[in-house]
Amino acid sequence: MPEIKKFTLGISNMYIIRDRRTIIVDTGSEKNRDRYIEAFSEAGVKPDEVALIVVTHGHSDHFSFAGELKKMTGAPVLCHNLATAALKTGKNPEFIPRKGDGEKILDAIAGVDLSVFSTVDPDLTFADKFDLAPYGVAGKVIHTPGHSICSTSVVLDSGEAFVGDMLIDSPVTGEMRLPFLAADESRLFESYGRLLEMAGEFYGGHGIPLSKNDMMDLIRKDNSPEARSLMAKYN
Repeated sequence: MPEIKKFTLGISNMYIIRDRRTIIVDTGSEKNRDRYIEAFSEAGVKPDEVALIVVTHGHSDHFSFAGELKKMTGAPVLCHNLATAALKTGKNPEFIPRKGDGEKILDAIAGVDLSVFSTVDPDLTFADKFDLAPYGVAGKVIHTPGHSICSTSVVLDSGEAFVGDMLIDSPVTGEMRLPFLAADESRLFESYGRLLEMAGEFYGGHGIPLSKNDMMDLIRKDNSPEARSLMAKYN
């Protein structure tokens, strides 16, 4: 079984996954290099042992430290091909709020620092699926659009899925929830359906991991037409 370590760095999570080799999923938004050195030490990993840095999507709090981590580790950076421009420029794709409380939460986080510590030119990109086996991890990265057009998820063969901002904690209440941003509502729930067939535990870009059952409860609670349509398959 792979070893998974979660570190909340800034406002978002970085995951260190150790299998035959070690990969990183997202970088967090911390701007203090020492915090990353501490994270490696706590995980029992030397920076030069990292084989790959995966960025789940092109929102800056998920890749803010990617350029510096690439220098620290020597590891290549992977993202979806549609996220390339964001990583190279540090500019966020348009934030598209979901119906309901999307606009309200956007207003609530208006003062959050989303600046990028270090931009990066991705070394590797893909369109639909990327095999992690050559990097020593049994699993793959798949395109799971909806939250953004470039959103991806890391799915391990052991059943864990790292889903970026498809799962977050509310910046208002602190409770786990589905995202308040969605570039494409229909594709977001198609991506949930795909992941529910592949994974039993879900690790979000913010907050704590959830079991499959808890994830399904969140989707039911969302109560959007797309959520109801997806959950009808499980009733």
